[in-house]
Amino acid sequence: MAAVALARGPDSVPSDHDAAARGAPARLRIGVLADSLLQPRWAVDGLRKIVDSGVGDIVVIAEVGRPRDAGPLLWRAYCAIDTRLFGSSPDPLERTDLAAGLRQARLLRLPPEDCGPASVQAWISEIRAMDLDVLVALGAETCEALESVARYGVWRYCFGPDACESDALAAVREVAAGAPVTASGLRARLPGAEDRLIYQSWSRTFPLSLARTRHALLPKTGEFAYRALDELRRSGPAWLKTRAPIRGEAPAEPGSIPGTAGMLWRMSLLGSRIARRVLQKLACVDQWFLAYRFGGDSRWRGDLRQYVALMPPKDRFWADPFAIARDGRYWIFFEELVFSRGRAHIAAIEVSPDGTRSRPVPVLERPYHLSYPFLIEQDGELLMVPETACNGSVEVYRCTRFPDQWTLERTLLEEVHFTDCTFHRADDYWWMFANGNVAGAEGADELHLFYADRLTGPWKPHRHNPVKSDVRGTRPAGRLFRRGPDLYRPAQIGVPLYGAGVSINRVLRLAPDSYAEEEVERVVPSHPPRLLGIHTLNRAGELSVIDGFFRRSRLHPDVLESLDTHVF
Repeated sequence: MAAVALARGPDSVPSDHDAAARGAPARLRIGVLADSLLQPRWAVDGLRKIVDSGVGDIVVIAEVGRPRDAGPLLWRAYCAIDTRLFGSSPDPLERTDLAAGLRQARLLRLPPEDCGPASVQAWISEIRAMDLDVLVALGAETCEALESVARYGVWRYCFGPDACESDALAAVREVAAGAPVTASGLRARLPGAEDRLIYQSWSRTFPLSLARTRHALLPKTGEFAYRALDELRRSGPAWLKTRAPIRGEAPAEPGSIPGTAGMLWRMSLLGSRIARRVLQKLACVDQWFLAYRFGGDSRWRGDLRQYVALMPPKDRFWADPFAIARDGRYWIFFEELVFSRGRAHIAAIEVSPDGTRSRPVPVLERPYHLSYPFLIEQDGELLMVPETACNGSVEVYRCTRFPDQWTLERTLLEEVHFTDCTFHRADDYWWMFANGNVAGAEGADELHLFYADRLTGPWKPHRHNPVKSDVRGTRPAGRLFRRGPDLYRPAQIGVPLYGAGVSINRVLRLAPDSYAEEEVERVVPSHPPRLLGIHTLNRAGELSVIDGFFRRSRLHPDVLESLDTHVF
């Protein structure tokens, strides 16, 4: 599996001695309670991850025999059409045989009865005798007797802001309401204690499609059990008690799938949104542009009246600006994407305090998409690490003639799909902040850290990768910077639309075994009114650069009003 799915290499797996010292076994014994042997692909893949990683063994699959209701005909028809139009392949909701995927597990079948009969009690006693550490419940309701069969409780995937919805209802309310984010998590019912939320993430809601939202949300959610089990091995049982308690009821199956009236209402909402978006596409082109200013402090704001806007031709966009000062001259390197080509290259433009500027020129082109040209000056040389996720790599280029000749110096990581890799030197380490997601999930909303003694590597994964899973402020938005003694990391706000703004986060801890940050401010578009997005901030000397997003009319030449704008 690609490193983006794990960001955990062999160095991150704790030794048997370390696990035992913290009170947890070297390999955890896991049971699965399922309402049917046919489970969605995302859940089965997540369980396979537990076994393949060496974190634990699935020793038993207990089938309750109460398969969930597929819902009314109109609901099924909508899901099929929505998946065909907006879904991804492979479909994470495709039903997969749980027993075939976990052949090493013993299979037990429980008839669909209440928990009282003696036959069921005998079945529960048989499971208890297997000395389970954790019981993972997929769809099946649990009873009080089952809550004590596993040492560290019954774990269940949950959804919604209160962590009280099942996967049958995942993202249904959010898509219907047009909510910007959808929460997913993992809750644990510990023996003799209240439920605790042991893992949580926030993903973007795609308001035009439930299938697209779920296809981004569910593959990532399937990994939460693996991540929590790995942390349990590392930190021991005391870690569970540090997780936040949940007051609401646990999700129950089957969920309340919308009936005919509810579906008609939801379909009318989705239909109107789709119609509006089609009209927008016909009338406007979504376009990113650059803006810069000289002087001033290093604080960025959403008001661009202090900036000079560089507006590209209508057949392309410019984004991801990085500034550099060399020999008293200032340059901006950026992503240039010509719409007809379908992939971007790196370009550069020279700007000066007197208002003059050069024509933009291409400086690095490859047969795959390039963006986010992160610049590093080291030992008298200029290096660039552009985003090369489409090539499945992280690559470093060395400048042989400034600004337009670059040669491939080294590939830092292979078989990965990381976006917007950002580098920082601190405490004798080089740090790489890389954004990714699990294999099969759309988008990139999880932050992975790597560290190395030298920029050229070898790079080691952070112990707690991914260190952050939140579309509201994870993806890098420019180089880290200092204000006084404090270190700050700009991150993209990915909702309600891609590039909606920038979150400024104070880094509280940065070490190979810990990372923490807190948001201290947000940079969101404030002027001009038609400005819809900002997602990259950088500075070099007196030059500050930023990018912006607006919808540009296809019918007449327009620019953003009240800005000092140069149109190319």
